[in-house]
Formats: sequence, structure tokens, C-alpha cells
Amino acid sequence: MQHRTRHLRKSVQIPAPSHLRCTVATMNDALAHERLAGVLELIDRWGELYERRWGKKAPYQKQPGLVPQVDALIDEVRTRTKLAHDVIAVMGEEDLAAKVVEHEEGLYGGHPFTQARVAIVEAIAILAQREELAEIVGPVGPRLVASELHPAIWGAAAKLWDDGHIRPAVQTAAAALEGLLQDIAGPGQSGENLAGLFSTNEPTPDSPRLRLRDVDPASKTWKSAHEGAAALVRGAFMGVRNLVSHPGWPDPSSREALEMLAVLSYVAHLIQRSDVAVSP
Repeated sequence: MQHRTRHLRKSVQIPAPSHLRCTVATMNDALAHERLAGVLELIDRWGELYERRWGKKAPYQKQPGLVPQVDALIDEVRTRTKLAHDVIAVMGEEDLAAKVVEHEEGLYGGHPFTQARVAIVEAIAILAQREELAEIVGPVGPRLVASELHPAIWGAAAKLWDDGHIRPAVQTAAAALEGLLQDIAGPGQSGENLAGLFSTNEPTPDSPRLRLRDVDPASKTWKSAHEGAAALVRGAFMGVRNLVSHPGWPDPSSREALEMLAVLSYVAHLIQRSDVAVSP
């Protein structure tokens, strides 16, 4: 039977993830090292101008002519120091991060970023030790980062996750997935019954289908792909949504919850890469 297909063009507006989205995401230590080194170099460059301006370096005479250069760099120093603070916080070094702030002039015997500079040097040393340990231990495999999940899934979960409500975050993400599927099937179907969208049967007037693009309908892969997608939809609701919605199921750890979000995200990506087939 002939049927029509149309591309999914649903646009989901999702707020951009913040820099501290997920506590179980692993940072890029090498990039953090590079960024902190850059901030350190900037602070040192500005600090040299500052100390020369106030006569704290040879020839130990105040140089008012350096004021424009000192003032021109201060905003960049503040901005990059804030970045260094956030990077060090994500490293898990909260006490060290608390020192990466601008303070009163002379409070620590130098310019206003003297304490921040010392803390950044210590953070760089910590990262260097991590990198050396990583070389000794060897490859640890790919790392799952929450902000790289499907935007409809992570966008629904992010605020609750950031506030420490891990279980409700998964529940809300599952509801978002259900909404994506109901936009196609209609509100009359819900949960695991939405797996029928990936049925290999022809669409009917009341039952549209999702057809994965770039898969030859005459191949065994096509049948396997759609049956597998249907099974994943059932699993997303029965093995994720239903479990976190039942009080008898224990609260998932952050790692377990992130893995649950990954299941939901993969199904959302399958929907995104599908066309909707409707009965003529």
C-alpha cells in the first residue's frame, strides 16, 4: 500500500545549559589546564603593569603613564578570573575556587589578584598530577556529558537536576519524550503503547508510523531497525519512566539517572531521524 511521508520539523526551544549542569560529567582536564594557564599569564601581565605603575618594581618610581594600560586590561582580568573560579569549582576544588576572586589592594601583599594567582597555580599543579595519573592508568573510555544529550531530554531535566532533584529530573525528561511521540500519534496513546509508531505494519488513518530515514525498506536492516526502535520505546517507558514514577523503586544515583537520560535521549534521536508515514 502506498503511503505518504513527511519530515519531522518540530522545533524545541531549549535554554542553553549552564556551565555547571551535571555533577557526574567529567571535565576535559587538558583544556582546563590550558585555560587556567592562559588566565595565569594574563594576571601576570596585568600584575607587572600594576606594580610598575605603583612603583613596586624597579626603578621603584610610580609611573602614572601606565594607568591607561592597567585600566584597559582590568575588565578582561576580572572576566577570565571568574572563568578560572568556575573551572576550579568544576574540578571539585571548592575551597581553592573560593580564593579565586578579586580582593582589596594590598590585602595579600600585592595587587588585587595575588591570592587568585596563587590558587590558580595550585589548581594547575592538581591538573598536571591528574594528567600524569591518566597516562599511567591508561585510556578510560568515552565519557557521557549531560549537555550533549538530546536537547528535548536534557532541556526538560536540567533545572531539576541542577537543583538536586535527580529522580524528578528523569520523570520530567520521560514526560518530554512522551510528548514528542504524542505530537505524532495523538494524545490518545501514551507510554509503551507509543511503540506502535515504529511498527513495521502500514500506517492507517488513525495510526501514523515513524520511518527511519536512510534505511533501505527492502533490507533486513529496515525491519530490525524499526522493531528495535519499538522495543526501545517500550523500554524507555517501562524500564525508565515507570520505575522512577513508582515509590517502590529506590532513588537512582547520579550515574544511574544519567544512564536513564541517555536511554531517553537515544529514543528522541531516533524520532528526530525519522519521517512520519501517514495513510493516503
